[in-house]
Amino acid sequence: MRNVVLSLLVGQTVLIVLLMRYSRTVERSAAAGPMYKPSVAVFLAELFKLPLCLAMIAYETRGAALAEVLHEELLGAKRADTLKCCVPALCYTVQNNLLFLSLSHLDAPTYQICYQMKTLTTAGFAYLLLSKRLAASQWLAVGLLVAGTVLVSDVQAAPREAAAASSRAVGLAAVLVAATLSGFSAAFLEALLKKPSVAGLWMRNVQLGLFALPIAAATMAWQDGAFVAEYGLLQGFGAVEWAIVLVNGMGGLLIAATMKYADAVVKCFANALAIILGGVVAVPMFELRLGRSFLLGGACTVVASSLYAWAPNWSLPALLRERRSLATETSSTEGHAEFTHKPSTATSTEMQPLVAACDEIDDEDEVEVSMNADGKRE
Repeated sequence: MRNVVLSLLVGQTVLIVLLMRYSRTVERSAAAGPMYKPSVAVFLAELFKLPLCLAMIAYETRGAALAEVLHEELLGAKRADTLKCCVPALCYTVQNNLLFLSLSHLDAPTYQICYQMKTLTTAGFAYLLLSKRLAASQWLAVGLLVAGTVLVSDVQAAPREAAAASSRAVGLAAVLVAATLSGFSAAFLEALLKKPSVAGLWMRNVQLGLFALPIAAATMAWQDGAFVAEYGLLQGFGAVEWAIVLVNGMGGLLIAATMKYADAVVKCFANALAIILGGVVAVPMFELRLGRSFLLGGACTVVASSLYAWAPNWSLPALLRERRSLATETSSTEGHAEFTHKPSTATSTEMQPLVAACDEIDDEDEVEVSMNADGKRE
């Protein structure tokens, strides 16, 4: 089951990026009307995810206690935890909209590499919010990730892709803000999940959905309310757009399944593999030419993700303490050997009179014992 879930997660990560990129760059006929709005796709994905999570909870509780479980978790004694879910829900909703914006201005490989900055932001917020310390090898991995992100700038597109080069800065800014929100929301949600007696992952998705759905609806109304009022909610939706909604909605469920059957560390491998597959598929699909800088940056990212996940069980402070301890033990051993084999001259000189007196007393006692034994002298 573990391998199946991870394989599905890799496929979902690659597929959602390619579908989103294709839907935002494909040429449309005039008869098809305006292109769909990303805020509508985000809203529909949240709307799709909520009933699926409720169905999974009903399956786990066999349906009999579903109402009681929902009342206890959402409105009962644990409603405080439900209210806390509004923070990551807001972050996730804004993040999804920013990802659509970034893919409208960036090619798929550059987007995937830059979005891996979320590992750096996750590490930083995990330290700030969870006081989680990283191993030295993990900090090395973070450094490699930053280097890979900087290097991935030599992606040359076909003329229709190059026409959007002037808006590249907008795409980079959007994906970096999305990576920051991803790191913060992941650390915040982990803090909620690590609390004792917390809700299950499916219930957490329901709690997130209860806030994410109205936030997504409000975002859609604020950004594209006039568009929806004029053309309708589903304007521009075709097979590709509906596939985006389904795949995006399944992404949250697959992450929950990954946390259940594997862990967050193994998820790094899925992201690294998705980068490779996404780049390979995007080359013929979007007529991209990947330069050496991109290949080197991609290699750094893959190595960094693997090193971060397979971090050895050592850290720099621990190594320094161990080194100091070994130095102390070595110094103590050498001092003991010197004391044992080379006694102090001053100490030996001071003890000589006492040793001589003791020898003299022993000689007198020996003579006295000998006389008493012969009976000639008391």
